Amino acid sequence: MEIIGLKINGDTVECPEGVTILEAADSAGIYIPRLCHHPDLPHAKDVILRECVYQGYMKIVSEKSGSTIGDNGHCNLCLVQIDGAEKPVNSCNIPVESGMDIRTETPELISLRKQALSKILATHPHACLTCAQREGCSRTDCSTNVPVEERCCILLGRCELGKISDYIGIPGDTPKYRPANLPVIKDDSLYDRDYNLCINCLRCVRVCGDVRKADVLGAVVKENRTWVGTLKKGHLKEAECRFCGACVEVCPTGALLDKENVPQIDKDGPLPCVGSCPAGIDIPHYLKFISEGRYREALEVIRASVPFPAILGYVCFHPCEDVCRRGSIDEAVAICSLKRFVADKIPIESLTTIEKKPDSGKKIAIVGSGPAGLTAAYYLSLTGHHVDIFDSNEKPGGMLRHGIPAYRLPDEVLDRELEILKDIGIGFKMKNRVGESFGIPELKSAGYDAILVAAGTSASKMINIENINLDGIFPALDFLKSARSGGKPELSGNVVVIGGGNVAIDAAMTALRLGAERVKLVCLESREEMPAHRWEIEQAEEEGIEIINSRGPDRFESDNDHVSQVEFKKCVRVFDERGRFDPRYDENDRNKIPADHVIVAIGQETEGDVIQFIKESQNNAGAFLQVDKDYATGVESVFAAGDVVCGPSSVIEAVAAGRKSAKAIDRYLGGNGIIEIAEAARAFDKPELGTDADVIQRPRQSGTVVAPEVRKKEFCLIEETLEENIAKLEAGRCLQCHLRQQLTTVILPPEKWQTFEKENVDAVPETGGVFQFLDANKKIIKISGTSNMRKSLLEKLENPGEARYFLWEEDPMYTKRESELIQQYLQEHGEMPGGGADDDLDDLF
Repeated sequence: MEIIGLKINGDTVECPEGVTILEAADSAGIYIPRLCHHPDLPHAKDVILRECVYQGYMKIVSEKSGSTIGDNGHCNLCLVQIDGAEKPVNSCNIPVESGMDIRTETPELISLRKQALSKILATHPHACLTCAQREGCSRTDCSTNVPVEERCCILLGRCELGKISDYIGIPGDTPKYRPANLPVIKDDSLYDRDYNLCINCLRCVRVCGDVRKADVLGAVVKENRTWVGTLKKGHLKEAECRFCGACVEVCPTGALLDKENVPQIDKDGPLPCVGSCPAGIDIPHYLKFISEGRYREALEVIRASVPFPAILGYVCFHPCEDVCRRGSIDEAVAICSLKRFVADKIPIESLTTIEKKPDSGKKIAIVGSGPAGLTAAYYLSLTGHHVDIFDSNEKPGGMLRHGIPAYRLPDEVLDRELEILKDIGIGFKMKNRVGESFGIPELKSAGYDAILVAAGTSASKMINIENINLDGIFPALDFLKSARSGGKPELSGNVVVIGGGNVAIDAAMTALRLGAERVKLVCLESREEMPAHRWEIEQAEEEGIEIINSRGPDRFESDNDHVSQVEFKKCVRVFDERGRFDPRYDENDRNKIPADHVIVAIGQETEGDVIQFIKESQNNAGAFLQVDKDYATGVESVFAAGDVVCGPSSVIEAVAAGRKSAKAIDRYLGGNGIIEIAEAARAFDKPELGTDADVIQRPRQSGTVVAPEVRKKEFCLIEETLEENIAKLEAGRCLQCHLRQQLTTVILPPEKWQTFEKENVDAVPETGGVFQFLDANKKIIKISGTSNMRKSLLEKLENPGEARYFLWEEDPMYTKRESELIQQYLQEHGEMPGGGADDDLDDLF
């Protein structure tokens, strides 16, 4: 494309031929106000008018339809003057020509923009925009008694329209806003709509129709005014909205807002689902691939973040689903089940081979073969280090193999995924308990340059109450390990499980499968406080397990040295007011429960000589090992990660810790800490959603669940893997929130901040006023009023501290103005500028 030259405000600008004047100005850093324009959208003048639209259930019939809106689509704020032209033109739709001489700020243009802004604000609440006391105003208590319906929305001080109004200046003759009492809809999912705040810029219509191809919104003309609404009546779900959020993202006012009580989308941060995943898996990316039947690419995306997709697909507790925005409409997308589907569908060994880095000559010993140790071994091996895993068990897997029942994680799935570790050269030294006769000093003597302790929390806590050592009382982890390894203790009659977590649930369900006739799970917590996952509690109850809440064991009773019953007392409180474990009981409220066997599942702890060796070196009397941000224990070349550091956690959290610790160990050994897998091909070439309304009406899909009366007799999987057609349907339920992040951020009016240097300070008048300081990240760190601004600024310039930018404004009532600005900052940020102390708040109020 040919590059041409033109002048804007006397400056020579070069730009590609065919771009608009507005785009040329933007590329040169010259700001021209605009509202209807958005860089990702076609021009507003080309929007085709519809026969009617709905604002909720209110129907608005167009006076004309089928034609484009034409000049009524212009906001007329982007007017510029071209030398030789008869009148100003809209810079957003006039292409540049070589040799053009353009002016963006002339008295005529300023006047015309004010007139255009006045017309926009005539139908939009704007009293707060002209109020001298708006900074820091809560909008609830108005000192000038502006009626509520005439006040601005919660975006006051932050909305695009407000910032542009400040830049252009609101004319004094702007008509007073007359409330139109248009629909305000707050009972939709995800979004609130207030049509009284709509300025009819048509951005939402264009992004929905032209970019997303969803065609849910439209525009009509009636009574010489443009009206926007849905093409079908009712709430957004009835109107077949796809809930992608694009309309909210481009709205320049508070007419469309995300609800405050739903997971928010940060334009520059991770999506809620990705941010809640400890491993940061790119969830929307692989869901999109699955919906398109591109399963190999989907698995590549998952493998880029974790080495064991299938294991996680079976046992991850999926925190991502807790914050899935689809859950605010009906139910969250079955993200974990879809991971399991694609991992079962595509053999991981068939994926692109990951090339290891050249041999580093370094050796690493990993103590423990649970998810943290296995993950660290995988990544450290790929970075070129030689890795040996030591474990006291016969097979690797740790709690994956010995603590999670086969009805959740079959051996064949575990073995299949761990095979990849052998393929990349990791050594397994099984049936080797490090610490008994071969500890950390011996590992160092054997030539290991770094040691990672990832031994987990493999011991069950036991309760210190009367008769705890009776026959028939089992620690939960010992019981589960015995059941998983083939020992399968024979049970009969009544089994009581003590505890309310996931291990307790698994122990109870395993007891049923081993012959127990009746199983009761008794815990301190109320139903709402139980740490076990909701779906696991429901599965247990489906199988006939009785859950008894708010009871604590007091003593065991025996018959010939074998437990016969358990005496419980009522627990009236589990945690104190600070959330610490501190149970309290009603000693007068007691009951006894018959028990032929008791399984104690009240928590887990670390064990072993290695742990004790490190604790002694740390002078650590706590339950777990202490590490710094790089997972170092303080013992030379010894690191720790996983449950042994943080206590019992989920598999995905252990995997994430293993990956992070691998990065730290690689840096310690002289590497760069980069262990990323090559990024998979992107799935998001197109931003369209299409008009398939069934996506939103479609309920959550699930795999076939084995009937409780069948599954409780054996260790078969509770839920089968999704069928292919079901998986594609379920993946298609994703709202594709990532597409909202891909929309270009609009260009706002230039900041008024100046660099904090003497030349700029010398231009400040020696009068009373308020100045504000910003740090290098342009975060306000101080707001201060003074009787002589230049003098105070020059004094500060001698010792600027973190101040890099400043803003000043004259105001003889500078203490009042200082208070207003600080209150505005508090309202927006929830703290004093610079994170000031409480004493500063006392002074303010």
